[in-house]
Amino acid sequence: MSTRHLTPAAFARAAAFLHESRPLERQLFAFHFENAPAAPALAELAAYQNSDGGFHSLEADIGFTTSTVLSTCHALHLLHELHAPTTHPLVQRALSFLVANFDSSLDAWHIIPPHDNSRPHAPWWHYSDKTVESWHRYQDNPRPDVLACLYLFPSPTTATLRQHVTAITLARLQSPTAIELDSLRCYLRLFDAPDLPSELRGALQKAIPAWIEKGVERDPAQWKGYRLRPLEVAAVAESPWRALLTTDVETNLDYLIDNQ
Repeated sequence: MSTRHLTPAAFARAAAFLHESRPLERQLFAFHFENAPAAPALAELAAYQNSDGGFHSLEADIGFTTSTVLSTCHALHLLHELHAPTTHPLVQRALSFLVANFDSSLDAWHIIPPHDNSRPHAPWWHYSDKTVESWHRYQDNPRPDVLACLYLFPSPTTATLRQHVTAITLARLQSPTAIELDSLRCYLRLFDAPDLPSELRGALQKAIPAWIEKGVERDPAQWKGYRLRPLEVAAVAESPWRALLTTDVETNLDYLIDNQ
């Protein structure tokens, strides 16, 4: 097992880099590493919320300010990190957006809304009449991630929707198939959510190990590409998936130190 650690000088370089980032990331760093209060980070996050309650532009590869489920889930995970309660206005408006944007014809949420492709965006966000099917009708991404958010912030206003999406997610897990790495990220976030029904948690415990075995890249030579790295799956020692990736996590930690 690795006994190497990031040196204080290397940490200082990372901190200096983050202090040149967006104000939001600067305040998140200050909250997590400099004992700063949550209020400045919450204020910066509020700048990304639209009047419909959804969030925009938290993903840097989408160049439009329309609300997206992708950014809204990202925001809710940050709000959870910042210990915002369900009653916080940012949370309440975001939950309202998710309720309003559930597509009952798909039993899922569009990860981003249909758009005319005129604003800058990464090629995977290009919209066409084939988008829904190419994203597998959003059943593995973003649906499990949205469900995770509904459990992170339980509310009477989302209880019926949460129960319904829990049932269809559980049905989906009864016959698990191969999934893409971003879908695995969604299911991992769902597993980490609090107060999941025992049947849903059990189904995730059964399905996820095989997905990890197939989806996690263990070869350091491939980690510079778009891959799911061991640390993304088991970032803390208490992770239930750490035993599946023990030596890989240590190798990944050393890789980060060596490639800062």
